[in-house]
Amino acid sequence: MASSNASVPLSASPTIPSPSSLWSRESSSLKQGIKTGLAGTITYAIYAGWSLPQGYWAVFAALVVTQANVGASWKAALYRTVGSTSGALAAALLLPILGTGAVRAGIALFILASFFAYLAALHPSFSAAGFTAALILVFGGIEEPWHVAWLRVLYTLLGALVAFAVSSLIWPVHARVGLRNKMANLLQGAGALYSAVVAAALEGVNNEEQVRRLDRQLHDLRRGVTQQMDEARSELTFVRFKAGAFQAFVDQADQVRRRLTAMAEDSNLYVHAQVQPGLLPSLPALTESTARAFSELAEAVRAQPEPPRSAADLERAVRDLDADLARLRAQRVTAPFALDRMLPFWALVFNLREVAQDLRQLAASVAELA
Repeated sequence: MASSNASVPLSASPTIPSPSSLWSRESSSLKQGIKTGLAGTITYAIYAGWSLPQGYWAVFAALVVTQANVGASWKAALYRTVGSTSGALAAALLLPILGTGAVRAGIALFILASFFAYLAALHPSFSAAGFTAALILVFGGIEEPWHVAWLRVLYTLLGALVAFAVSSLIWPVHARVGLRNKMANLLQGAGALYSAVVAAALEGVNNEEQVRRLDRQLHDLRRGVTQQMDEARSELTFVRFKAGAFQAFVDQADQVRRRLTAMAEDSNLYVHAQVQPGLLPSLPALTESTARAFSELAEAVRAQPEPPRSAADLERAVRDLDADLARLRAQRVTAPFALDRMLPFWALVFNLREVAQDLRQLAASVAELA
């Protein structure tokens, strides 16, 4: 079909911008690797410099805590400390009661491993407890169990403190900033998919492969938002995180994403709808305002300014479209259409209108993210 809506500036190939350099693409993983190496090296220097007995446990703790990249590692440090302390105290208390010997140590190991595995299933803070209890039981016959327990707790604290200091002072996570960026990227990806679908439907552009690719990229971007949301909730800062507002915004964006995914699957049907400019003169303005709204909304989420100016344009475009639709219904313009053209026609128009309405709601809720 020839391009009948030349005024709709959507035929250019929309893409989701991706980082070009290795550092831009993998900076988060590279930084995490460097921080883990630094935490282990610093802790090893402390262990070797002061000749700490069994100080290698501090090195292990630093490596484990730093690799648990949640927030600024504070929760991983807390969980590691709680688990190690619980396991060490439990083993130090139980071992003198049962006595030494392989059989008694095995019984104690079974009791504590089962108990702490149950607690770990209820809360992750006990994940290191069973491991620590096993260490105390294994080495308890060689040294005083309370002494071994004390060293274990002390070195866990030392390693956790070094890990937390490195994670906080060297390339802090800033998970909430990352969350805003990922949400903005999701909106940009949705805008790219919207433009591709509309270009196919209104201009007859043959971009089926591009639509499928953009749809896959949009799903990948959504998974990144979920992961970053978990990190943002766990991040230690002095500013309250409005998790409910962010989650509500993401849920609203999901409505747009699901609608666009459905439209992408039906894009070939929309081509046969043959929406002529004379049928809906307001449709080009609506699609143009919607495409611009995606971009402006992404920048609003990323930079935290006022709601995008395109919200007013969307409201006006939706109102004009409603007037055109009322005229079509009154004049029964689509009555002569074949069924395989009428249904895609109305489905396309309805979805374009609903996407614009959803973006208006998102624009109204941007202020809640401040």
